[in-house]
Amino acid sequence: MSLAVIAPQIGALSETFIRRHMEDLLPGNTVVVTSSNSLPYSGHWDVDCPKLIFNRFSLIEKGFGKIAKTFFPGYPTFYSPVKQFLCKQNVNVILGEYLNYPICWLPLAQKLGIPFFAHAHGMDVSTLLRQKKWQIEYLRYNQADAIITVNEIQRQRLTELGLKAEKIHVIPCGVKVPFQSFVRNNQQEIIRCIAVGRMVAKKAPLLMLDAFRQATEVYPDLHLDYIGTGSLFKSVQKFIQSWNLEQKVTLHGGQPNQVVLKLMKEADIFLQHSMTDPKTGDEEGLPVGILEAMAYSLPVVSTYHAGIPEAVKHGETGLLVEEGNSKKMAEYLITLAHDAHLRVQMGKAGWQRARQNFSCELEAEQLRHLMGLK
Repeated sequence: MSLAVIAPQIGALSETFIRRHMEDLLPGNTVVVTSSNSLPYSGHWDVDCPKLIFNRFSLIEKGFGKIAKTFFPGYPTFYSPVKQFLCKQNVNVILGEYLNYPICWLPLAQKLGIPFFAHAHGMDVSTLLRQKKWQIEYLRYNQADAIITVNEIQRQRLTELGLKAEKIHVIPCGVKVPFQSFVRNNQQEIIRCIAVGRMVAKKAPLLMLDAFRQATEVYPDLHLDYIGTGSLFKSVQKFIQSWNLEQKVTLHGGQPNQVVLKLMKEADIFLQHSMTDPKTGDEEGLPVGILEAMAYSLPVVSTYHAGIPEAVKHGETGLLVEEGNSKKMAEYLITLAHDAHLRVQMGKAGWQRARQNFSCELEAEQLRHLMGLK
């Protein structure tokens, strides 16, 4: 049995969920087909397995211009090196990451008789789903063996689009969950908050920072560790400078997962103000950062957005606000800052929920069962 994971890139800091699919679903029997493993957007981690790495520009340079359009969904032509690679590696199952990227390889999988599973994540079932082109293209997934989504909202959208309900399976991304709830020292004066995520519109970093700023006016002994980078990084820097928050906010930039988890162990509260991008409609799926925070016994302050309420139970494992309500987010942050017992209670409940529902072992088990991997 051999699994091929087809993904846009290898090594994006924010795509630990794809790394787990490549490394953990079928160890020793997985191959990867991808377009990029180069910095700055990818190449921050690698996987030890056979790989086929290409891009459409290299095709043109090598004289394959006529079939370069293979890389754009909707064209039934087959790029022979991919076909040769899949056959050479004796691939039995294909998992395509994001709905838009791997759809051009569905006809090839059918031609080779290889079961094809498509995994939806975020932008591909929000921003792109607004476009007529993708509404039509995605219907081709009725010919796939199954479509995997990370939340119920995505499943409902794809069903309403016209994909067969029985083909759509909700399997949230999993994270590593410690065997025991993490115990923190709640005697320190400074309450440490942590935020993790790309600084883009759907993460609403300025709204999150504004909530933190408001909270510091009532509870000055707060500190925020912010991990991430992105198109809004300069705006974040400007906001921090404008409100004189340099001593209260530490920007760590993009960091590997081990650094993220280390800082989570040192934190007391996790913050994330996810919302729908008002310009593009881009949305989250189910943020891995939130699941990791729950796994490390952190109470979560976030929003009623996408799959977040399916993970964070308001009043039990964290506190949720409506999108855009930074004032209420600040109030919840102040409540948790004042109440160490509540932080511990919610953190432990979050760890229990993560262990029962969002472990990487559970996700891998469900995916293996669905795809018939042994």
